[in-house]
Amino acid sequence: MSDQERRRYFRINDEVAMSFSLIEGEVTADLLTNDTLALNQEFHISLEVQIRQAMLELRAKDPKLAVILDLLNQKMNLLRTGEHLFESSPLLKPANISACGISFTWHEKLAINQLVMLSLYLQPKHDLVRTQAHVAAVNINPDSLSNQAEPYIIHLDFDSIHDAYQELLIQHIVQRQGYQLRKKLDEVL
Repeated sequence: MSDQERRRYFRINDEVAMSFSLIEGEVTADLLTNDTLALNQEFHISLEVQIRQAMLELRAKDPKLAVILDLLNQKMNLLRTGEHLFESSPLLKPANISACGISFTWHEKLAINQLVMLSLYLQPKHDLVRTQAHVAAVNINPDSLSNQAEPYIIHLDFDSIHDAYQELLIQHIVQRQGYQLRKKLDEVL
């Protein structure tokens, strides 16, 4: 991602469940697009966006019903996430995330430009985002509390992320940022 693209998106510190696998060779965007899982996920994202719009309208009229329906939606997303856990078990990790990349601590150094297939399960709704990414940078972890177990910070840039996934990430980041700001204000007051 270019520096200009990085500046277009907010970055937040968050906790995400994630898994990734190394890709040997080059995978084209066409192969990812034609994947049945990708098409299924695109439909799921479309439904999620529609549900969230309807929930915003319902929340103003009947907040209790909106909470119940939101919990049911989260439960269904959690069940759906369970269907995809065959790849590799996701780890719940603190991460710095934006719509164009993610950074997280890791136990081993990865090669710069190494391709990975990344699955992110955004919390608390368990929305699944899958994309190809590459290792953009690897730094030494300066945190003395975590650097023994995870001495590296891995920076991944998303490669040709599908528009629907990117939109889902943007919505998640804006919602989480709002939540984090409200929580800070509550702590101050």
